Amino acid sequence: MDQLVIATLGIVLHVVHYNASARIEHKTRIYTKVLGKNAIYYYGVLLIVSALFRDFLIEKALETDKNSFELLPGPVALWISIALFVFGFGLNLWTLKALGFKGMYNGDSFGFLMDAPVTGGPYKYFNDPQYVGTTIAMLGSAVYAQSLHGYLLTVVMGLVFYVSVVFFEGPHLTRIYSKKD
Repeated sequence: MDQLVIATLGIVLHVVHYNASARIEHKTRIYTKVLGKNAIYYYGVLLIVSALFRDFLIEKALETDKNSFELLPGPVALWISIALFVFGFGLNLWTLKALGFKGMYNGDSFGFLMDAPVTGGPYKYFNDPQYVGTTIAMLGSAVYAQSLHGYLLTVVMGLVFYVSVVFFEGPHLTRIYSKKD
């Protein structure tokens, strides 16, 4: 199968997995029943490993398509890619600091509800900074590889995150927090 298709599936399946598993945990508490009170930490590690596997698939797609879409001279592409990647990764770390581990990794589906929506840190500037950061870091990888597949996968990633937030994650969180009051 083509590396672009495999990477696209990796992006989609990662998002489907965390949305479906968060809903399953919220409805059944299956992870908590099986793994105990620290299930959220095991689950967070699972999501991190899943994201790393997604990124591995993306990297393979970029390797097979390297230099297929050279928009910038090599040194310029290098510095822009570093800036984008560092900004995206830094935004993710800032989001982790603002939310904490449980907030970052679907803790609300495990019963760890926040007292109020987070409005500080990166949330002053973005509604979903983790997804913005991941997409910007992906763009940095695409610029570095000067890969048409990389640019296409960046768009796919952004669209998948958008669909997830608008149609799945957002409504799920709204339901959880509406029952809190």
